[in-house]
Amino acid sequence: MDDQGFWLYNAKDSAVLLEALPNLMHDLEMVNNVEAYREQCRIVEPLTYMQHRGIKCDVVGMKEESDKAGETIDRLTGELRAITGTDINPNSPAQLKTYFYKTKGATPYYDRKKGTETTDKNALKRLSRKGHEEAKILLEIRRLSKLKSTYYDVTLDVDGRLRCSFNPVGTDSGRLSSSETIFGTGTNMQNLPMEFRRYLLADEDCLMFNMDLSQAENRVVAYIAPEPTMIEAFEKGIDIHKQTAGLIFNKPLEDVSDEIGSCSIGDGAFSERFWGKKANHGLNYDLGYKTFAFYYEIPEGDSRYIVDRYHTAYPGIRQYHAWVRHRLGKDRTIENCYGRKRLFLDRWGDELFKSAYSYIPQSTVADKINREGLSYIYYNQHLFRPVDLLLQVHDSIVFQMNYKEYSWERQAECLMLIKESLETPLTWHGTKFKIPVGLEVGPCLHKKYMEEVKDVDFSTVTGLARQLSNIYEQQRAALYI
Repeated sequence: MDDQGFWLYNAKDSAVLLEALPNLMHDLEMVNNVEAYREQCRIVEPLTYMQHRGIKCDVVGMKEESDKAGETIDRLTGELRAITGTDINPNSPAQLKTYFYKTKGATPYYDRKKGTETTDKNALKRLSRKGHEEAKILLEIRRLSKLKSTYYDVTLDVDGRLRCSFNPVGTDSGRLSSSETIFGTGTNMQNLPMEFRRYLLADEDCLMFNMDLSQAENRVVAYIAPEPTMIEAFEKGIDIHKQTAGLIFNKPLEDVSDEIGSCSIGDGAFSERFWGKKANHGLNYDLGYKTFAFYYEIPEGDSRYIVDRYHTAYPGIRQYHAWVRHRLGKDRTIENCYGRKRLFLDRWGDELFKSAYSYIPQSTVADKINREGLSYIYYNQHLFRPVDLLLQVHDSIVFQMNYKEYSWERQAECLMLIKESLETPLTWHGTKFKIPVGLEVGPCLHKKYMEEVKDVDFSTVTGLARQLSNIYEQQRAALYI
């Protein structure tokens, strides 16, 4: 396409949008979804700002890590060749299936949806657990290759910053999606592995802040179900994963262990709390015992026990599922805590139901972080001049503030206002509840180098400012700044 054709295409594209808007608004008004549409439009500006701003990267560190990963991949490839006696492409399903299922005679694993043999990540994990050392090596090669190619070797912009292209309507739930920029640089920045986050840095004279909604989806499920035992745990500050483990294994909360190997399920490789956490994350949305067993590589008898005990402990969850199916049966429409509605038109069945079970929690959290986080900060610059928005990751916001340009007290004021906004109570059928906000501060986005700010530190501006100053001095002393 020549330049003239390019500009004509864009002009027509813009004109058609104006022509379509009245009809679209009519459809939105018919289902009372105008507010959801307008709120989604409002986040376009802050998203545009963030994707233009980007995040500073430790280019030298990324190059060093890429070289290390390459060397390790070469070493592992040599080990793989020594075991198999041939050159196998780690990314060739055909070669891997031939080797494991024909040459080695291993029992094939199948793709649950397609019904065909597979050597995907889950299959290799199971082969590894059965003693196939080459499967373990292949998993590590794949992991390092992904880290190297997608992250350490990502194409940065000429200023050494990582950017992405945000899509405000990238999902059906209102969650954002992201991808590389239109110029072919950057990557999806909403699923960045922790190993890579070490190289995402605050700008000079700045600290990076990560404000996240604590166990957000789990809390929403508890209150909308409603599930009284879950609600009580959240309101009393009880570790919900320990509580769930205790209810599953019939133990007092104080006796539940988080030490690896404290539970015999899964060949004793995990803790009791681990299984409580996995149950909370999967069973709220009706993960079946067979799928639970498949995901976590445990016998179906063990997974059935966990699933049955979970729903015995939390009967409100299946009542919530029944309510969702009832709503779908009436008009196929589900509405979240903000009034955002979604019409479910997929084929009637379990896949449709599970998508609907997750809709209210996921879309409610997305609306909260976007409306009371991103938009609140961006459109109130008289309050948040120090705040430099960098990233939104589903249930958290990342930003930085300059400690030389703005006092610790001024930064503390901003943090307290954002926390207050994000903790605005939600209402569901007359019941009000809030989602607590956590805060981490540091020179980069890796949890290891970030300091958690306790809720008690938010009691006064002066106290929070003092804590920020202390964190800065500690990190400065540790040569991180």
